[in-house]
Amino acid sequence: MRCRKNHDIGPNGVSFKKTYLETTDGARSLYRGLVFKELPGIMKMLTLKIDNLNVVARAKSPDKICYLLYPFDIDADWIYDAAERYGVSLAVITRIDWDNDLTPWRAVGVPAGSPDFAGEASRFRTLLEKTLMPEVEQRLGIAADAERTLLGVSLSGLFALWQWLECDLFANIISLSGSFWYDGFVDWVKSRSVPRKPGKAYFLLGNKEVQSPVPQFRTVQADTEAIVDYLSAHGVDVTFELVPGNHYQYPGERLQCALSHIFGPRH
Repeated sequence: MRCRKNHDIGPNGVSFKKTYLETTDGARSLYRGLVFKELPGIMKMLTLKIDNLNVVARAKSPDKICYLLYPFDIDADWIYDAAERYGVSLAVITRIDWDNDLTPWRAVGVPAGSPDFAGEASRFRTLLEKTLMPEVEQRLGIAADAERTLLGVSLSGLFALWQWLECDLFANIISLSGSFWYDGFVDWVKSRSVPRKPGKAYFLLGNKEVQSPVPQFRTVQADTEAIVDYLSAHGVDVTFELVPGNHYQYPGERLQCALSHIFGPRH
């Protein structure tokens, strides 16, 4: 796997990076369920259930923590190894009410015939901020001034950007195949006075996502690029990677590229 980067010029002459991921082999599946690693002398991984959410976490650094809002259970070996590799504490949150907890306002369901989106992101963000994160960080020994990163995929990638523009809960965000086709979202972003952000925003999209059989999804690359251009023009440290595959392909490689961009090279 290789990441090939070049620099593009966005609006107002602001430079931002695009990276094209080249893969030579298939992805290792992350979706085998939770298998806990037994290592003598090392603290077992933390598992919690909070308000119907499942949390699996591993403490590595008291100064950096990354929360992953993930649509599937991730193999606990991967969580353990990734925390070690990138030198960051990790907390993977699953069993989210995907179409409702992560959407910022009500919208008609997609694809056609699906239930409408409930738009309960504000409630979910409060749950994260007031209940889940304090509990996780107290148990992992995370410092009060730690650097926090939020990683989302699909609708949770949409949520990651939405909350980042609303508050300062997280320093960095990672959006993998963010659902920026969501009704009214690009216009909402462009209507915002972008707050000054000291951290990084990382976006990744599969190059086949524009070929989705669902018509509403086919605008996702144009929508992502419009958002990246807008954030870049407003001084945000933003990176966009266009990678091979469709919406959920190559999950391992995509997570590796994202985490290495925020936390340093893989080793």
